[in-house]
Amino acid sequence: MSVQLPQLGLGAASLGNLYREVDDDRAFATLDAAWEGGIRYFDTAPHYGLGLAEERLGAFLRDKPRDEYIVSTKVGRLLEPNDAYSGGRDLESGFDVPDRLVRRFDPTLAGVRRSLEDSLERMGLDRVDILYLHDPRPI
Repeated sequence: MSVQLPQLGLGAASLGNLYREVDDDRAFATLDAAWEGGIRYFDTAPHYGLGLAEERLGAFLRDKPRDEYIVSTKVGRLLEPNDAYSGGRDLESGFDVPDRLVRRFDPTLAGVRRSLEDSLERMGLDRVDILYLHDPRPI
């Protein structure tokens, strides 16, 4: 399958509270303005806000015709429960979200499949159009 990318897209890191908290209303207003401005390519990742960006993007796209937009996400980091959670925030990674989850690097075939399945579930989509390996490094 060939994917034709438009000249512009929207990166969703800020929807995951990159550097500062963004409320749902502002996140959805941003997505709505992008859509109204003709943006049809959206890039996200589980890393962005420990899944928050994917959740928000998926909620926005839920009512849009699936053949009218392109979505990319990333694999390589699995989100797992943080057994040490004590009310902290994920500020060390740059995201102002509760650190109820932790990222675990896993670029194996099983890790890639699980990451994709988890992302599809968070977004409520049946597929993504592009899948990137996020921050590859030797294991």
